[in-house]
Amino acid sequence: MPRLIFSVKCVLLGLVLVFSGGPVNSQTPDDVNTLLNNLFNNYNKKVRPVLFQQEAIVLDISLFLFSVNEVDEVNEKMVTTGFLDLMWNDAILQWDPNLNNNIGMVYLPQTDIWKPDLVLKNGFTRFQELGGDFYYLAINYTGDVFWYPYEVFQTRCAIDITYFPYDEQVCDISFIIWCYSANEVVITKSSRGINLYEYEENAIWTIADSYSKVKQESFESQITFTVVLQRKPQYYVLNLILPIVCLGFLSQLVFIVPTEAGEKMSYAVTVFLALAVFLTMINAELPQNSESTPILSIYLVLQMLSAALVLVISALQLRLHHRKNTVAIPRLFKCIVNVERCLRCVKVCCYSFNKTHAVTCVEKIDPGEENLENTGVDWGDVTSAIDFFCFWIFLILNVSVTMFLFLYVSGTV
Repeated sequence: MPRLIFSVKCVLLGLVLVFSGGPVNSQTPDDVNTLLNNLFNNYNKKVRPVLFQQEAIVLDISLFLFSVNEVDEVNEKMVTTGFLDLMWNDAILQWDPNLNNNIGMVYLPQTDIWKPDLVLKNGFTRFQELGGDFYYLAINYTGDVFWYPYEVFQTRCAIDITYFPYDEQVCDISFIIWCYSANEVVITKSSRGINLYEYEENAIWTIADSYSKVKQESFESQITFTVVLQRKPQYYVLNLILPIVCLGFLSQLVFIVPTEAGEKMSYAVTVFLALAVFLTMINAELPQNSESTPILSIYLVLQMLSAALVLVISALQLRLHHRKNTVAIPRLFKCIVNVERCLRCVKVCCYSFNKTHAVTCVEKIDPGEENLENTGVDWGDVTSAIDFFCFWIFLILNVSVTMFLFLYVSGTV
């Protein structure tokens, strides 16, 4: 019974195929061979395949980009992987499918027919032909030829690292017809432009924008695919910027360490050496480019100069602190001490002034003294006042410079 049902189904399927009226193609190798012999009977791949030689061949080009492999800031090079989608019409390779057993398309090696001499204009390596002998081209019965040369493109790209690591790079992949003039082969921009359908995201760079443009001149025809790359800054912020900022603030803590502790100079030297060693290590991570200087490099230099200035001030403080009390204190140092004392008791002074309109800050510091000139000031007070002013001055400058530079680099301001 099951065999009978299966036989009935086969018969019904055969009747459907017979009476459906659909064409049944059964091309043989002899059919294809006959077609190719007819097409290439008088074909010469050295001649442009147009019916009238004064006409131009229209070349449609688009780019399928798979990945951005590398962006070399030092050598100003971009390496990408993808293939071109080229299409043109070969007026000689046309046939009627009805006369050739419904053969609608054939595939031939790229060396067997005429193809445009398209080359990579801004290539980084040697000048070479696209594709290879093993590439096959698809030819439609209307004469439309489809060529898909796959390449690893190494192109030159002008790198601007001023805003590293928040920089954007605009890189071009340019192709040009090398020998034929624009009157013989014309490049047209495909509506697809740069296709990112199978694009694999890069770990460092992301594509912010992409577009293509065609330049037509009397002697050349050129198409340029432009890729706008934006660097991903997270790695550099966590491993480069934050350690630098922390070391910059650590160097200012030298002014909190009392001069009497004996560790002030050693702490300043330790922070300076740590910053110097760290900057030497991270310089290898910064892009090396002589055309543009990263703002981050300027910030590193400022931090280095700040640490060196802190070291110099600490050495001078130790020199002043160990002076004998018999050495007269200059009036400038006395003024610094007095201003420091007034700033430390600013709240008390404001309260007293509101109540009596006559009580001064000096009276709150030492009520037993009648005037500022009689206030006792020694060299320890001088170094303490220097610590006070230097700490706040360096802190305010460091915070201001850090916020401004990184807000400016990130494009916030």
